[in-house]
Amino acid sequence: MNRAKVVAIVVAGGAGKRMGGEVPKQFLPLGGRPILDRTISALAASPGIDGILLALPPGIPVEIKDLFRAMPKVLGVVDGGAERQDTVRNALATVPEETEVILVHDAVRPFVSGELLARCVSMARKHGAVVPVVPVRETVKEWDRDGKTLSTVDRSRLFRAQTPQGFLAGVLRAAYRKAGEEGLRGTDDAALVEAAGTPVAPIPGEEGNIKITIPEDLRMAEGLLREQPDFRVGIGGDAHRLLEGRDLWLGGVLIENEKGLLGHSDGDVLLHAIADAIYGAIGDRDIGHHFPPGVEETKDLSSRKILAHARARMAESGFGLVGLDAVVVCEHPKIAPIAGRLRSSIAGILCVPEARVNLKGKTTEGMGFEGRGEGISAWAVALLRGGLPADPTAKGAA
Repeated sequence: MNRAKVVAIVVAGGAGKRMGGEVPKQFLPLGGRPILDRTISALAASPGIDGILLALPPGIPVEIKDLFRAMPKVLGVVDGGAERQDTVRNALATVPEETEVILVHDAVRPFVSGELLARCVSMARKHGAVVPVVPVRETVKEWDRDGKTLSTVDRSRLFRAQTPQGFLAGVLRAAYRKAGEEGLRGTDDAALVEAAGTPVAPIPGEEGNIKITIPEDLRMAEGLLREQPDFRVGIGGDAHRLLEGRDLWLGGVLIENEKGLLGHSDGDVLLHAIADAIYGAIGDRDIGHHFPPGVEETKDLSSRKILAHARARMAESGFGLVGLDAVVVCEHPKIAPIAGRLRSSIAGILCVPEARVNLKGKTTEGMGFEGRGEGISAWAVALLRGGLPADPTAKGAA
């Protein structure tokens, strides 16, 4: 591994009592993944961060620690302390000596951007200590307990501090050394650095860099997550034998041809390939599971219904089709003259603009079963975008 010039300490040692549950908040699921997992992944994706040190609550099973140790850029896992300051001190003791910049980041800020991380590292090198901040936008009141009255505070000088907070390694080590000698306590690392006499420079934070502390924060995070595109790719393929006396269905269109495709359904290889591509992208079972061959209910079934079923499953799962690319391999019929009709039919079944559907025809120059005119094969790749509201009206669309 390269020298760890920039190390991020992830503070995940708390019990998360304000969340109100038995599971520490950093391990709660957010969009199907633990919050902590998302936070570490965001840090690991930054090219400016060389290593990550993770502080977990004491008593976490070794198996769980090993899972985190195996994540990219994680240098080690340490036990957290009684309070946040103690947790950071434990992690700081394991930071490699050659480290130049240390970032300290809350485990429950999973939406930190690469731009903010890069800004923290760069400005920490320049100023020695930096904190990302965002302005206080609400009116702030101060409660006078003795007078039992409220008074308005000038909010123009107030800011909300975020993480990661960035420091030259020597600055942070000196601040923690002084805090230990003098028994100083602080609610964040910048407070200890301030107390040690080092100025802390503010840098622009991000409103989206929220800290998940209470249940309302988690619901807000779910909303932010839905705004982040979740792309999935699926591939599907099919092949059927050509037989005289059968109708030829391709893309849901009846095509004039001497032979048609043999199948338990209408044998439409193109729609079958597309349907399997969609099923695959959403992690669903294949056509054979949803429409088993050899049963009376699926005999001579129109493949338009199969693709409509795949579209319904896609919509129910909160996915939408971004783009579809398909290829039909055969000698006859020629696909180019009928490609427009097929694209229009497919787009109609999927309820998407035709521009999202692409179709090509290929020959094998006489090679293989397609080249000998014995059958037709088709392949399709579907790109889906997730995070969309599930469409309950899609049920039963098939």
